[in-house]
Amino acid sequence: MESAITKLVDVFKSYAGKDKLLGKKEFQKLMQTELKNFITNTENNKAVNELKDKIDKNKDGKLTFEEYFCLVTQLATNKYKLQ
Repeated sequence: MESAITKLVDVFKSYAGKDKLLGKKEFQKLMQTELKNFITNTENNKAVNELKDKIDKNKDGKLTFEEYFCLVTQLATNKYKLQ
């Protein structure tokens, strides 16, 4: 379990910008690289953007680690599917 948590943190940090947040481009790259076999249609920019907007709770256009972690939780329970 500890190694899984460490991996989640490391993946987020590796894609986050200098502000330690995931912007549109960082989130798109993370989706295409890390989740391409877990989520279908990661090449669809509009669908990925809509997903980002759904999980962006404070609506600032960027994802915090907490928002990213909510996505991971929802993916683990199959809540989100990109179309």
